[in-house]
Amino acid sequence: MQGAVIRQRISRLTRQQLSGGLRGVERECLRVTPAGRVAPTPHGEDLGSALTHRYITTDFAEALLELITPPVKSTHDVSDWLAALHEFVLAQLDGEQLWTPSMPPAISSDRQLLPARYGSSNIGMLKHIYRLGLANRYGPRMQAIVGIHFNYSPPPDLWRSLPHLESPPSGIVAKRSAWIMGQMRNVRRLAWLPTYLLGASPAFHDTLSQVRTADLKKGRKGTLYAPDATSLRMSSLGYTSALQAGLVISANSVHEYVRDLEAAVHARHAEYSKIGVRVRGRYRQLSDSVLQVENEYYSAARPKRRIRRGERAATALRRRGAEYLELRLVDADPFEPLGVSEASMRFLEAFLLYCLLEESPPMAADEYLACVSNLDQTAWRGRARGVRLIRKRRRIRLDNWGLEVCRAMRPVCEALDGGTGGEYSAALKAARASLRDPGLTPAARVLDELGDAGWDHQAWGMEKARLASRPPGVRPNAARRRALKDEAPASLARLLAMESAPEPPFDEFLARYLDQG
Repeated sequence: MQGAVIRQRISRLTRQQLSGGLRGVERECLRVTPAGRVAPTPHGEDLGSALTHRYITTDFAEALLELITPPVKSTHDVSDWLAALHEFVLAQLDGEQLWTPSMPPAISSDRQLLPARYGSSNIGMLKHIYRLGLANRYGPRMQAIVGIHFNYSPPPDLWRSLPHLESPPSGIVAKRSAWIMGQMRNVRRLAWLPTYLLGASPAFHDTLSQVRTADLKKGRKGTLYAPDATSLRMSSLGYTSALQAGLVISANSVHEYVRDLEAAVHARHAEYSKIGVRVRGRYRQLSDSVLQVENEYYSAARPKRRIRRGERAATALRRRGAEYLELRLVDADPFEPLGVSEASMRFLEAFLLYCLLEESPPMAADEYLACVSNLDQTAWRGRARGVRLIRKRRRIRLDNWGLEVCRAMRPVCEALDGGTGGEYSAALKAARASLRDPGLTPAARVLDELGDAGWDHQAWGMEKARLASRPPGVRPNAARRRALKDEAPASLARLLAMESAPEPPFDEFLARYLDQG
């Protein structure tokens, strides 16, 4: 990647064209009891309907919350929305707490992680059965690993100012899609960098996984840790699938991306056929394909498009193109009650803009597999002295490559700061410091606390949950608090209307859903 290219492109853009985009966060977190166990209670009505609420839903399990900010124009607004959501949820939990680390608490039984339910509508049943399929395919414990998804969409003016990448040039939809897929390829190439800088899951409780490798050491009271790890969540031990390891989904165009995803959604897999789809009248999964639906594909980033009711993600992309990119590789920050800091979000915004504006040649399968290897190497051993990654079939030290990228990101941060050397440049400076000194990374802080303070993972996680239960330092915007208060009953009303409307039999609905052309 050449810094000259990005400087040239930025020189043709105004600060408004770069900084007027939208960003948002999806924060996953488990509800836990005061004793530190996964909460056995269902998703409460005081939180609204998990199916129709705009801001509060569930991920895999009834106890696994997903807090969603709307797309907003400033990092501060994202934090304010997260604070409002945090405050509102805690007020409804009746003694329960929010577990802030990415790796879950001790899990004594799979039955503690009940797949989330969404009511009796066809779309609600589809979401529940999809989660049954995840449990039957991968086990429920892997689904309890949580993270932060960072969504970013540049301002509309930016697309008009960038040159066409597609040949022959076509409309704005195709142009935007081509740039977003280039951005995604660069995210794949550099996914190891935010994993190194923001990874905060070097340890876990031994009830999470039976996997034991030479990299894992025993800590106190069931704690396992990898001394040089950054993010075991993003490693081969964490939120990944061995059966997907050889699945290569092209990011060279929206067409190729959708083609490969749809092939996986329609290709039967022998192991999943053994599970059965509908056994004695009960669904165990949506299908026996490699992927039940597109969202089952585990990836560092996804091109996204807002979907319409009953529409599959691949269908929306094929019909209307990519709209924005979702970055999925960020660990929950256990030192931040809201799960992510404003400084981290500024770095991620600059990183995604850099990945968008930098050169992004097509990616062959061998380069993609090297990217997967780089991410796993960083997740397991990223803080080791002299650790090396693969770039253009040659080995390069992680720290040297990371510092090169930071130098190339400098004009992006300067443009976002308006040349004042402000908050984006400060976030980049902190990244450079962490590359020079692995002891400054969140993962190192986690292991320092587990070692120096004598914590085990379970007790440490409960202390973080206790600290996160305190009121936020700054009261969230009153309008946002009112919006959340009003949204809970409104979402229940929408659910009732949905379930009262006539629908075809579920079997017929599912067949149509999976066969969308």
